[in-house]
Amino acid sequence: MLGMNKWLKNQLAKNFGKFFLMLLMLMSMSSISYAQRVAVKNNLLYDATLTPNLGFDFRLSNRWTAGISAGYNPFTFSDNKKWKHLLISPEARYWFCDVFAGHFVGFNAIYSHFNVGNTGNPIGLLYPDVKKERRQGDMGAIGASYGYAWLLSPHWNFEFEVGADVGYTWFDRYECAKCGAKLGTDKKAFVMPRLSVNFVYVIK
Repeated sequence: MLGMNKWLKNQLAKNFGKFFLMLLMLMSMSSISYAQRVAVKNNLLYDATLTPNLGFDFRLSNRWTAGISAGYNPFTFSDNKKWKHLLISPEARYWFCDVFAGHFVGFNAIYSHFNVGNTGNPIGLLYPDVKKERRQGDMGAIGASYGYAWLLSPHWNFEFEVGADVGYTWFDRYECAKCGAKLGTDKKAFVMPRLSVNFVYVIK
């Protein structure tokens, strides 16, 4: 936990300017469109893994949006079970009719720093041995998706998205979930499914 908090503070200190500049650019791009709109969303499936998360989508035109989502899980559960991680994912979407409504395709990137151990799914899909070992490291991926957004009211939407991500991860392996004896360092490529069920609030 202390290592994760220290890493997070260092990364925020190093990259705060970059994240702030990216956010300003997205907001300025959305401000020049003829209809200024921003959507705030929460992934209910991500919530089900006890990971607080939030996303923002900015309207760029009548067919394109750009946004960023983040999730942070700092928790350790009974028997030292954990899948602590920080995940950041920018995404661009093309909407077939109008933004925030109907069919869309998305193109995304992912970066995550993680510390997992004594757990199975969903992490077990990538790391089958995490029931016996602890893994701490980083991953990056790119992917594509298809989705559909249902209009519930002038401001509320319900959104479903499915796709796949291809990426690469590098991590240190430790003897067990609790002890600190290092076994080595490993790297691997992976393919994983992408699934989101988002509750969305549109600011007009």
